[in-house]
Amino acid sequence: MKVITFGKLQAQEGQGDSLLEIIQEHMNYINEQPGLVHGYVARCNGNSNKFLVVSVWENEEAQQAAMTKLSSDPGATKGFLQMMQLLNGQPDFGNYTVESIAR
Repeated sequence: MKVITFGKLQAQEGQGDSLLEIIQEHMNYINEQPGLVHGYVARCNGNSNKFLVVSVWENEEAQQAAMTKLSSDPGATKGFLQMMQLLNGQPDFGNYTVESIAR
């Protein structure tokens, strides 16, 4: 069953472009992981410092394997830490199992 992960992130004032650049670099690591179906980075209309990062995985095992692999990759870890330094407050992360799909 497919799994969706998300992160809602808000950059410190004026740091939206810098955060977006780091998120996009981090997504390059995500895109290399087996089991990734789609990955999205969306910027909030009306607030250029807010972002939604979504990844869709074939199943929970693929998502967990990717997170384990990325947590031991120095480049991915460095990018994640850089991302966290630009945030205004704590990010909101979540994992969801897809129960149904509508078109």
